[in-house]
Amino acid sequence: MDVTQAEVLLLYLLYFHGHHYHLVRGGERVNSGEGGKVGKGGKCARSHLRTVSDLRPLRVLLLRLGAVALIFSLQRVAFALLNAGAFPSPSAMAFIGGIRFDLSAIAWLYMPWILTMLIAPAPKRLFATVQKVLFHLSNVVCFFLNCIDLEYFKFTLKRSTADLFGIASGGSDLTNLIPVFLKDYWYVALIFLVSLALAEIGYRWAWRGQAEQPKRWWPWRIITIALVLLMSRGGLQYIPLTAIDASKYSEPAYMPLVLNTPFTFMTSIGKPLLEEKHYMSPQEAERLWPVVHQYGGKAMIGRKPNVVTIILESFSAAYSAKLAGKDVGYMPFLDSLMGQSLWFTHAYANGRRSIDGIPAVTASMPKLMPEAFIESIYAQQPITTLPSLLDAEGYSTSFFHGGHNGTMGFDAFAKSAGFERYVGRDEYPDAADDDGVWGIRDRPFFQFYAHQLNKEKQPFMSCIFSLSSHHPYKLPETEAKRFSGGVLPIMPTLRYADDALRQFFATAEKMPWFRNTIFIITADHTADLLRDGQASGSAFDHWVPLIFFMPSKIAPRQDDQVAQQIDILPTVMDMIGYPKPFFAFGSSVLRDEGVPSSVSENSATWLIIGDSAQLRSDGKRVLWSAPLRDGTPPDSARMESLQHQVQAAIQQYNFHLLHRDMVLKAP
Repeated sequence: MDVTQAEVLLLYLLYFHGHHYHLVRGGERVNSGEGGKVGKGGKCARSHLRTVSDLRPLRVLLLRLGAVALIFSLQRVAFALLNAGAFPSPSAMAFIGGIRFDLSAIAWLYMPWILTMLIAPAPKRLFATVQKVLFHLSNVVCFFLNCIDLEYFKFTLKRSTADLFGIASGGSDLTNLIPVFLKDYWYVALIFLVSLALAEIGYRWAWRGQAEQPKRWWPWRIITIALVLLMSRGGLQYIPLTAIDASKYSEPAYMPLVLNTPFTFMTSIGKPLLEEKHYMSPQEAERLWPVVHQYGGKAMIGRKPNVVTIILESFSAAYSAKLAGKDVGYMPFLDSLMGQSLWFTHAYANGRRSIDGIPAVTASMPKLMPEAFIESIYAQQPITTLPSLLDAEGYSTSFFHGGHNGTMGFDAFAKSAGFERYVGRDEYPDAADDDGVWGIRDRPFFQFYAHQLNKEKQPFMSCIFSLSSHHPYKLPETEAKRFSGGVLPIMPTLRYADDALRQFFATAEKMPWFRNTIFIITADHTADLLRDGQASGSAFDHWVPLIFFMPSKIAPRQDDQVAQQIDILPTVMDMIGYPKPFFAFGSSVLRDEGVPSSVSENSATWLIIGDSAQLRSDGKRVLWSAPLRDGTPPDSARMESLQHQVQAAIQQYNFHLLHRDMVLKAP
């Protein structure tokens, strides 16, 4: 007579905990336990107990990995709580589905320790120490990655991937930032240490009374290998688990909650970033998302004006009184400048980080792959950029950033983009103006910039990128007091940077080159947003100012069409009447080259923002959609149109990066 699987499980548990057990089944009693007698069916019970004895190493392994899985789940709860603004109403399925991704990451990243367990389930002395060290090395890696995103997620709105350390290691900023982060985010360090302590407790607890070697070597090893294989691929489905599978458990805004950072980091290592897509014919893709442009005609602002691009760190449109329609704003000078400019009410950043914003503004390069373009293998190829096009027209070109030289690879990118001169912290003359973290404060650096432009050979194209409105939002005491106010630490720094911009224009307007200069002002990305029901990862998270200022040539005008950072390059070329064909992923905002929209990538999905709707897609299907302006849900025709547009954008982007043809050859 066989004992059922449920009975075996009960025998298994009671055997290891030394309890007396009575099993009654069909009127027959099976006695088991210390000193207990075996009645009818006892031989069968003893057989199963021997089997359970042979599975003791499996029990230890599963209990230890189970402790790790529990810690992963607790870290997910902490992630949800610390980012409650992004996840206001998380569903239970987000947490339940997340366990699947946790088990996959654990199976892969604890593999060295699992292998040593397979070799020696009851190790002695040195090998026991080796096992424990390997176990905790995996803990350190996994818990560190998860803990990073407890706060870093607020800046990127995605789980970090393998490009994280490439970005962090650029320049000398990491050395300066570590003590700042430990001070500001001490609780993250505490969560990390508590996680390690819990893992150690679980490791010891699982070993209680398990010193004996199993009599049969193979049963538990076969089961272990099968379970690890199953966990590593995320189940029995045909294709192993990927990040996009998180959409099965939640809407796109909550996908980062389902995922864990060890999983996204692990699955992005060594993975080909791009593959050709064939959603439509090349001709249709070019019609929907044109990349070859030729304008010519009349120059709106003259043939060779000076071009100055000002990129403001973290200047979210939500904090502009004029753009957000609020009584209180944190960029009053920029708001006043809009009244004298061509300005856009619906302009969007193509990424969520500075390392994505700089290529978008200066090279019409959107962020449409998991890795930052600057850090990717595709950064080695020639691309069309604003400085390279204007250099060929006789312009002198320069890039200014008060940060430490090497920060996020900006100096290397500036050189590859064709800027003749890069001016950073190393070239600035007064070290006393250093903020001690990122570099030179905006007020003195913008004044320095104005005087440097006065020395440039005209016509010139120059770009400046500010830094003071970046975490840790550190201002001198007098400035902090002067610009105090607001509920978030970023708000005083926005006011400070805005005032630095005001002083820059006060200085620049007295200089001879000013009247013949077009100023393009935008932000690199948004940051630290106060939400009022807006979904995480939506258009709200990309909403930035965009203005074209040249009072002598451009009449003040509000434009309500959708614009994006990558439209800046073609718009400037259109304004100056550039007659030759050129390559750009964006389009001129002055022409009807395609349906105005904005695109970006996050968590292996793509967001497209249209004139009245926005949607997130995995390239094949729509995962989420929402209205943009008046609250009216988009109809099916509009959804289909946006889906075709984002497919065209993805297809064009992948094709041209893979075929290395982003510079048009001269006829």
